[in-house]
Formats: sequence, structure tokens, C-alpha cells
Amino acid sequence: MKKLILFLLSIALLFSGCSSNKTGNFELYLTDQPVPGLEHVYVTISEIKVQKDDGSVTTVWEGTRTFDLLTLRDIEERILDVDLETGTYTHIIIVIEAASIVVNGRTIDINISPGLEVRIPASFTIMDDGTTEVVLDFEVDQSLNAGIGDQYLLIPVITVKRIGY
Repeated sequence: MKKLILFLLSIALLFSGCSSNKTGNFELYLTDQPVPGLEHVYVTISEIKVQKDDGSVTTVWEGTRTFDLLTLRDIEERILDVDLETGTYTHIIIVIEAASIVVNGRTIDINISPGLEVRIPASFTIMDDGTTEVVLDFEVDQSLNAGIGDQYLLIPVITVKRIGY
């Protein structure tokens, strides 16, 4: 009887150790509201990562893509559509490599060196063959701080507006 129990236990352990590599779809959207006095707010993203509940971090996109945040008024622009491993995730990490604003027709660059890594707490689950949508709100009015003269400081405030399954 002990041999049978050990055999069944070893079979169960063998199957539980096999990874099924199940995935689900992850879509990330970005939105914002206009800011009085500014014509454009450009932000260049160079990397998007996600962090699982076990602490592991996966880069899901690398490249260079610039967004005019003020054009995202009342729309949710999809910025990412990838398959992720099933499981629970706790953070979205966005790396911003450049930013500029346009005021009265004049472009003012915002110094960001090295890239600014923004960790956004976002608890969501990727289900096998399902789709998870996360909408982030880049709150420009709270993220930009005027400095001395034509200097501006960007301290990104990005919140989760909605998570949908």
C-alpha cells in the first residue's frame, strides 16, 4: 500500500512540475485630460515591464514611442497588446526616456537622464485564453512642475483608471 501511495504521489508531483505555459492577452491603454496653458505634452516611452506577485519582472515591450498626452482627452489609446503568462501581476513599470512641452508655440525640453522608471501599482490577473485590459491615466496636471525660468520638472503621476476582463 505504501508503494502505491508513493507511486501516486510521485506521478502527481511530476504533473504539477510540468509547466503548461498558458497565456492570456494583455492590453494596456493610456489616457489623460487637457492642461490649461499647454499646447502639447510629449512623453517618449522606451520600455514597458510587468511584475508578477512572486516579484519576477518581465519586459513586455522595448522600443521608442512618443505620445502627445494632451491628445488623449476622452480617449483610451491602446499602447500595448501582448500575450502574457497566466497569473497575478502587481505592477506595471514604464520607462520614460524623454519629455517636452509646447507653450505659446515654443518647445521646452524636460531633462530626463537617465530614463525615468515609473512603477505603477496595478493588481490584475491574466487568465488562460482571456483578455485583460488595463487603462492608465497619465495625470499631466499633477506630473509637471514649473521651475525657474523655462525649466520644468516631470514627476510622473500615473494611476490605474480601470481594469477589465
